[in-house]
Amino acid sequence: MSEIDNIFHEFAAAFAGAFNNANPICFPDQLNRDALDLSHDSLKYVDEYLAYLHRHKNELGAEEWNSTILYGGAYVGEVIRNETDNHYRWIDYNDYMPDHPDLQALIPERSTPTCAFIVDDKGKMSMPLNKIARFIDEGEENSVHFFAACDIKHAKDPQ
Repeated sequence: MSEIDNIFHEFAAAFAGAFNNANPICFPDQLNRDALDLSHDSLKYVDEYLAYLHRHKNELGAEEWNSTILYGGAYVGEVIRNETDNHYRWIDYNDYMPDHPDLQALIPERSTPTCAFIVDDKGKMSMPLNKIARFIDEGEENSVHFFAACDIKHAKDPQ
């Protein structure tokens, strides 16, 4: 595993509550951390949690929001990687964008939701951190369970 893969694996573990000293996420008591086992089905619990955050988005602190996006997005990405035998790898925005200048106009800067992506060996990119941010901002049409299902399906049948 690469260094960035290891870092995001640790962030996913922090989302699941593995570390007592991790930065806090928003409303941690609303997340069923016992159900977070890196399975695709566990993302249903993440969707429930994000629906709560969406309803309370005006109450979210900036630091907790950043941790929630980073750790939650890492968890979603790690579920996708787990379900596809690590078909995808993590890549930093600054390492990906120079080779994809066409995306620079769509994603003009590195921020918490865009700081890293998962990519396959053909360069297909997916943005699990951004999906967490969009769910909190826009609502349930941004289901991470559905989002992950699409990336999992693509990895198993890339047609």
